[in-house]
Amino acid sequence: MLVWNVQWQLDSAASEALTEDMWRETLGSALALKAPERWLGIPVRHAWSQLNGRWNRAFTKGIPLPTGTATPFDPLALEQSQMLVESRMLRKGFLDGRVVADTLRDGRHVTLQLHLMPGPRLKCCTTAVTAAGSGLPSGLVSKLEAEWGRHEGEPLDLDGLDRSRGQLAGDLQAEGWFGLTPSFLTVDIDTTASATSGCAAVKLRVLPTIAFGDTLPHVKGQLDSISFHWHPVELEPMESFRFDGLSWRLPKGREVRGLAHRLGLEQGGIYNPKTIADMRQSLRTVPLIQDVRVAVTPMIQAPSTPYAPLHLHIDAYPSERRVMRVNGAATTHQGLGGEINFSLADQDFRRRAEQLSFDAGMALEVVAPYGNIEEEDAESFISRILSAGITYQTDRLMPFGPDRFTRSNKPESLISLGFRDEKRRKFSRTFVQLGLIERFIENPSTGSIIELRPFEVAITSSKLKADFVTELNDIGSDVLTSSFESRALLGSGVRWRLKPKVTRSKHWRWSLNMELEGAGHLFHLLDPSAPEETFIKMPSFFVETANVQVARYLRGVIDARGSWVTRGKNGVFGRCFIGVASSSIDGVAVPLEKQFYAGGPNSMRGWQALGLGPGGSGAAGLRVRGDVRLEMNLEVRQYVNDWVQYAVFADAGNIWMTRADPQRERVEFDQETFLSQTALACGVGVRLDFGYFLLRCDAGRPVKWPDGAVINGPGWRIHPAVSLPF
Repeated sequence: MLVWNVQWQLDSAASEALTEDMWRETLGSALALKAPERWLGIPVRHAWSQLNGRWNRAFTKGIPLPTGTATPFDPLALEQSQMLVESRMLRKGFLDGRVVADTLRDGRHVTLQLHLMPGPRLKCCTTAVTAAGSGLPSGLVSKLEAEWGRHEGEPLDLDGLDRSRGQLAGDLQAEGWFGLTPSFLTVDIDTTASATSGCAAVKLRVLPTIAFGDTLPHVKGQLDSISFHWHPVELEPMESFRFDGLSWRLPKGREVRGLAHRLGLEQGGIYNPKTIADMRQSLRTVPLIQDVRVAVTPMIQAPSTPYAPLHLHIDAYPSERRVMRVNGAATTHQGLGGEINFSLADQDFRRRAEQLSFDAGMALEVVAPYGNIEEEDAESFISRILSAGITYQTDRLMPFGPDRFTRSNKPESLISLGFRDEKRRKFSRTFVQLGLIERFIENPSTGSIIELRPFEVAITSSKLKADFVTELNDIGSDVLTSSFESRALLGSGVRWRLKPKVTRSKHWRWSLNMELEGAGHLFHLLDPSAPEETFIKMPSFFVETANVQVARYLRGVIDARGSWVTRGKNGVFGRCFIGVASSSIDGVAVPLEKQFYAGGPNSMRGWQALGLGPGGSGAAGLRVRGDVRLEMNLEVRQYVNDWVQYAVFADAGNIWMTRADPQRERVEFDQETFLSQTALACGVGVRLDFGYFLLRCDAGRPVKWPDGAVINGPGWRIHPAVSLPF
């Protein structure tokens, strides 16, 4: 028999002004027997668990049942639930509260009937604080009386009293009273005359401490000695010394000034747990340090000493100093190709716990000519891409928002310099970028990360072949032509990412990434002589011409992902991507590196990269990028065994331009036509999961072209790749 429903009935004579719904919310978690969770009155999760066998397996093995499913009826569990509900009513101040439990049976289904008779609820009519022999001064006792007096006149709530007791103990420790834990604060409740008055007297007692069988008053703690011990990852010479009055044990040659600055503690200072917690957090901001452990140990106290001497010991555990990675992959963005990436990171740069990272990459790719699809039969070209970058990572450089990010875990600054050189069939581009990133992990429990980019400086140099210039002139689109021009980027941005920690009890997982960046607006305001466009002079070795236009645009991205994982890695996975980039200069496009494209192994898999859109332009608009990208992806993934996975997927989306282009029809985004211009593809894929990397091959085909157009081409598109698409 299964518990199928729970009915709550409230005694009509109840004097407490609590509705039946409020009682159900307060006491429902105390039930050991659970009814199935219902969506629109239907027990969906219970039905699904029975269909896939999870409920039966859990019941047979005696393990917890799936969340949201019905529990088997058990008379002993019903009695236990009744006792737990009455206990919770007692803690809420209903000393005479009773619960009468009954059942109704309908075949295999059982309905629990819980009749609540809470009776009158007591109030805290008087409150008091006694601290005789505790050592607390009279002024501090008066402060405790004021805090404890807030319960006077309120309904009796034992849980609330316990929380207040713990809070007061924490406040006392924050003022230096080491060892004064909540166990030294007891609560006495006098209900002698409660039957007639409905009142209870609540008293808080602060007890003295006991040492070696003697009753002693509490005293404040004092940090008489402080020691710091570095635990190296690998065997290396160590040395012990004193610096700033503290004891240190560090590897030889290790910079100690930065560590001493982060401690912020002085020998002989008053014990303050908040200061110690801030010190630990400050040490954890060091890129090299993985973990910090702090121990406070009482020392022998002399009879005449007004403070308890304490020893503070700090253990620092660094992470690996050097990380090297080499990645390679076969790709088919437009044609067959491959790429290799090499990275090297040293987290102990200059022996100051800083990090310096080097990245280098090379890619070769067979690409079809740029332009109309009729040129597919033309001779292909081997595209070559070279990239390199260097990143310096250290503690926060800018004192931005120290109060806003008090919970931040390892706030850090990154200064990056990147270089990318592309040699295409009809043009080549060189992209040089310098940027600063301030990163904050705002809340580790929810995975909230904020990245601020105070400034980003980039120079794009374009070299177009003569035949390509002629082709662009024939098209006559100023927006398309400007995409390939040399450009200067002077901007800033912000990124916010949410990715809660994964728990086994929750099948639903999600993440959210939002980015917003802009460039050129501040520079434009500072140069009133050029209200429409701004040009700056650059050295000739960067670009072909000395005058380079300063790009002015806004760009925003929202990337939301979710999954429903039923068992292991099997389940349904989805992604929704929204990207918008808009230039504020008439007739000028957003820089090519900041535009969006559709198609390829990680996007619309029924098309090759740059093979879709913009809008409903058809064949005339192929192999270009757009200002707007809307896309939704859905995959069902299932493992055949431990390392072979298959997937069925569907992709929907397209790219558009933000403004109409007289030379290209139906390329702009219009809320009345974008649904008909949304393309749809579906397909299947096979993946080989080797743990440390995953090989993937997806085959997709178009199901619906924008505006229902059908363009001749291969029915299926094969996309071999490395790692999952999202």
